[in-house]
Amino acid sequence: MKILVVDDSQIMRRILKVGVGKIDKEATILEAENGKEALEILRDNPDIDFTFLDINMPIMGGDEMLKILRADPELKHHKVIIQTTEGRKEKFQEIKSMGISGYIIKPYTQQIVENMVKKLSEKLATA
Repeated sequence: MKILVVDDSQIMRRILKVGVGKIDKEATILEAENGKEALEILRDNPDIDFTFLDINMPIMGGDEMLKILRADPELKHHKVIIQTTEGRKEKFQEIKSMGISGYIIKPYTQQIVENMVKKLSEKLATA
């Protein structure tokens, strides 16, 4: 499994990395601090299985990155799990309408990350 973790918080990236590592010790985990970096990584690594994407980041936020991703013919079907503190219902509906594979609300626990990765691993195995 190959995963991209996109968050401007090093701590949140670490929590995700540990959670993924507990489920799949062989997983390759790439990191980006913003959407701009993440798009470059995705274009250079088309074999990434899915991305954990924060919404509120400097330089390029996750919502802007997701719009670009969905407009790109080569990347538009990439699986994205949103991670956010965003609580506004309107904002969440907008993001959900862009086709996400899941979401987790910050702050989250290691167990929540592990459960999400297990679900995604099962989907990849049956795809």
